[in-house]
Amino acid sequence: MKKNTAFLFAGQGSQYIGMGKDIYDEYEYVREMFQEANEILGFKLEDVVFEENTLINQTRYTQLSVLVVTCALFEVVKRELGLSADVVSGFSLGEYSALYASGIFSFKEVVKLVNYRANFMDEAAKENPGAMAAIINLDQDVLVAICKRIGNVQIANFNSPNQQVISGLEESVQQVVDEVTNIHKKRAVKLNVSGGFHSPLMKNAATNLEKVLEDFTPEKPNVPIIMNYNAKPLEFSDLKNALVKQVYSPVYFLDTINNMINDFNVERFIEIGPGRVLSGFVRKIDRDKEIINFENLNNIKEFK
Repeated sequence: MKKNTAFLFAGQGSQYIGMGKDIYDEYEYVREMFQEANEILGFKLEDVVFEENTLINQTRYTQLSVLVVTCALFEVVKRELGLSADVVSGFSLGEYSALYASGIFSFKEVVKLVNYRANFMDEAAKENPGAMAAIINLDQDVLVAICKRIGNVQIANFNSPNQQVISGLEESVQQVVDEVTNIHKKRAVKLNVSGGFHSPLMKNAATNLEKVLEDFTPEKPNVPIIMNYNAKPLEFSDLKNALVKQVYSPVYFLDTINNMINDFNVERFIEIGPGRVLSGFVRKIDRDKEIINFENLNNIKEFK
């Protein structure tokens, strides 16, 4: 009996040197995807993804690296295993891999679009420096109240029942972290990121993205895609608005997974891309669901 399946696509922060190297070596069509990306970007992505360097952790390079590797892994999963999804979604940057997987944008278009997005977000992070921190095991309503009282900080990611990520001005994020750890005795971890993503600090990036989106021609999706900013299936007429809002709005990942389970009867979640962060969140949301990861060639061959 067929299991309803969701594809989840990895986001920024999951990158590591050497990700995707084994599928790059194994499949010519993966090498062709890298070559196509290189021609668009004007630099050799292999040097960033496969060789020891510090660029891979800079937003403007990170987003492109994760995107290309994730899209390539999706192609391998589709072509070699013949797997398909009943619904798809991606975490932040991963939403663009989901846009590619659902047929909304071609590979060439999605690379161009993420190149714009990455540069706009990098510029916004330099104009309005910010920070992010993961808050563990604190009641969500309590965290919302703390953020509101301190100001210039908000919940950026609703990841699982026991984890949220806050984003905002460095000083405000630090004040929340101090209060959470010292008064509420809960764990708070500052994230190694270059800006206050998914917060109003990214408004300029969103404005710039809105302008360039006019130059892209999306196709209607061939599979339902759940969007980050509202955790609802995309209404095609809302696509550009959804992508603009995503830049400065929270990522409602917890609601996305619950909606996939309740509205699409998803029983199997397949995470595609580097790392296993999203699988960890899904386990905390519903331990009974089947979870599969595809981040390397071994995963592909073991599934076969």
